Amino acid sequence: MFPARARFGKITAVMTPDPILQQALSAIRQQHFADAIVLLEGLLNRQPGNIDARWLLVKTLESAANPQGAEDQLRQLLLHMKKNLPAIDQVAAYVRQRGYPLKHVLTAYSKYIETKPGSANAAFNYAFNLARDGQFEKSIEAYKRALKCGIDAPEEVHLNIANIYMDHLHASEQAQAHLQQAIKLNPAYASAYYNLGNLSEQLGDRPGASENFEKALQLDPGNDSALARLADTKVFSDQDDPLLTQLASRAQDSRSSDLHMALGKAYEQVGRFDLAWQHFNVANAQDRKCNPAYSREKTESMFAELKKQYSDEAMLQRDDSVNAPVFIAGMFRSGSTLLEQVLASHSRFVAGGESEFFPRLVAKAFPAYPQGLDSIPASKLHTWRKSYEAHTRKIVGPAQRLTDKRPDNFLYAGLIKALVPSARFVFTDRDWRDIATSIYSVRLGHSQPYATRLDDIRHYIELQADLVQFWAELLGPDLRIIRYEDLVQQPQDTVSGLLQWLGESWEDSCLSFHELKNSVRTASVWQVREPLHSKSIGRWRNYEQPFVDAFGESIKT
Repeated sequence: MFPARARFGKITAVMTPDPILQQALSAIRQQHFADAIVLLEGLLNRQPGNIDARWLLVKTLESAANPQGAEDQLRQLLLHMKKNLPAIDQVAAYVRQRGYPLKHVLTAYSKYIETKPGSANAAFNYAFNLARDGQFEKSIEAYKRALKCGIDAPEEVHLNIANIYMDHLHASEQAQAHLQQAIKLNPAYASAYYNLGNLSEQLGDRPGASENFEKALQLDPGNDSALARLADTKVFSDQDDPLLTQLASRAQDSRSSDLHMALGKAYEQVGRFDLAWQHFNVANAQDRKCNPAYSREKTESMFAELKKQYSDEAMLQRDDSVNAPVFIAGMFRSGSTLLEQVLASHSRFVAGGESEFFPRLVAKAFPAYPQGLDSIPASKLHTWRKSYEAHTRKIVGPAQRLTDKRPDNFLYAGLIKALVPSARFVFTDRDWRDIATSIYSVRLGHSQPYATRLDDIRHYIELQADLVQFWAELLGPDLRIIRYEDLVQQPQDTVSGLLQWLGESWEDSCLSFHELKNSVRTASVWQVREPLHSKSIGRWRNYEQPFVDAFGESIKT
């Protein structure tokens, strides 16, 4: 996916040689942050509009582990820069990079637009930040405002609108219309063809995906990602396939993780597991350079803190609603997408995909998650519950049930249950060695930093399994575990048992899930378009030696 990007104007920031600033800088170099804060706050009391001092105070407060203070100073920066759009853009970029809430940024853009209603760039960047904040309908309105204001390169605006429809609003037709409009405005716009390829892929249209990725590659021959995605649409059976040869040739001089991952998958399909693993190694090594480092200690601490935040009394609220939503979770690559597709084939269920509702809520309301979960005011729970109900109404009708298939919902199960007492949880499980193989051969991105080393993957899997057991004991009859191996080898017994637990009757369509024409936005997009099979069971044995090297001979049993 070619993502949306903010547009930046020119801004010049020069640190003035103020003696107080110099004293503060000297204190910071010596890590005397408290002294620096006193100096900077004193200077700002006398010169509240001193932008250099306020920026320095932001950085100093962060160094002193005071994010709330830094956020307050960023708000002050925005107030003092309210007439300077490039300066607002600069603060907005910093806020996004550091993970602060966007509410003050959005207020700054809104007020700027009130004074400069014809500013296309202000409308564009307001829209960009609204989307980052999860306010998708408002974002589309702001993007359309930018179009009305005559923004340059309007095809980029249509691309961004299409991304919102495609990724967040379950509106494939609208997404396609805006991508086609982007191409109409700029027939050489490779990014629009690339995202049309994504859309075709999500809808299970392999020929359409291949055609659009090929067109993107024609317009941008050096685009390694387009070549990789084109390869992903193909099932290779011959090592001499021209596309595989092209991939291998390009990979010799490329550091693209996408390209090496695609080449690894292609080699696996033709049985060259040695070469496949080599390219998986290259891809993961590249990603380790970009992703945050995985900290076992911090992850263990976070999981332990999660369990401390909950009590039996808090979690035993139950609601036997007939339309209870179903939260499907588990390790990535453990069969959660497959299970959601099976349920989506039933007349009572609608696939919600990987909803961002709860991760977004956590990011905004719990900056030190999971701390604070044990002291949520009832008024907050009520507000969030209403927001969730509004979110679901956009996706399902009153007589349907929503599935939310975000694998890492296991991190939020307690919060979910507090907001949605009727929630049912289905956690998928699988031979950890197959999970590890599958994770190592896809790119999960910076949010899953454990995913680029086999030993870190195993460490995380073990922590996750322990947490799942904790939820199973706490949530009792509202949680069920489904093993991938059972699902693919005994599908009717497994699915009928699950449906009975959910209070639903069996429908034969559940075994025809691969015929669905719905949108799927996960790494399993092509696998779930195939009938059930057990070919992926024991996949790790194709790479037995790397597992033995990492964990010893005992790994074989």
